[in-house]
Amino acid sequence: MLLKAFATSSEMARRTSPLATASEERDLRAFRASSVERPALNPNCASERSKQKRRELLASVVTSVLTYGIPVWADALNIQEARRKIAPVYRLSALRVASAFRTVSDDVVCVIAGMLPIRVLAEERKALYRRKGTTTLSPEELKTKERRNSIRRWQASWDTSAKGKWTHRLIPQVDVWLNRSHGEVNYYLTQMISGHGCFRAYLYRYKHDVSPECPSCPGVNEDAEHVFFTCPRFNMTRKDLEDALAQKIQPETLIKAMLSSEAAWLAISAFATEVLQELRRMERKRAEIRQLERR
Repeated sequence: MLLKAFATSSEMARRTSPLATASEERDLRAFRASSVERPALNPNCASERSKQKRRELLASVVTSVLTYGIPVWADALNIQEARRKIAPVYRLSALRVASAFRTVSDDVVCVIAGMLPIRVLAEERKALYRRKGTTTLSPEELKTKERRNSIRRWQASWDTSAKGKWTHRLIPQVDVWLNRSHGEVNYYLTQMISGHGCFRAYLYRYKHDVSPECPSCPGVNEDAEHVFFTCPRFNMTRKDLEDALAQKIQPETLIKAMLSSEAAWLAISAFATEVLQELRRMERKRAEIRQLERR
């Protein structure tokens, strides 16, 4: 679907200006050079680093085409109809970069994927265009300054967002997450950070399970916080992680631990993978039982 969206955007660019086509072709050549085959876009195939990089590259191609000439038409994003034409394609690219479930909100998926929200990006491009000939700053200095302004606007929006409270609890500071020196998200880490995944509370919310409760903890909803931080089913796995990190994990310190070293990031990623694979196995077993009961 992303490739189809890119093709559609490419055709629009060709009709608009040869400059858009030239830019697009440069991005396409870089994308093709990264792999002979097109990248798998299934979020379940997100564990390999090369696939993550190719998804990020494809997302940059989509963004490049979508935002061509954006300094001129950025204000149009204030109109709902205009946003409906642009936002879904941009959102889809962010979902693929993050390997996220499609139910994850725009606010959350942009943070996890490390992609500026489209309206913030539009304001940045507009500011760069307007200040280009009226500043003593070098182009690089101007880009750096406007990017800092964008991060501040994004942070203000993130702090007041009505969605993604769990993710905000884990990642309260957008710049700390964006400027990390290591670590890539994958299918399992994104479930852990977004709270959208193989958790009974989530499955029940979308009518894929008959109860939101943890099978080991009556009266307690099985959500991301419960599963990763308190559920006794995973005490041994959690203890192994805490021994490896030499610290107790809490929601407020999880990301700090991940960013402390690449080894810590990989250990937490492995923990998330092991836990979620077990939850998925249990989910399938419950589904099989329900199917047998209906016969």
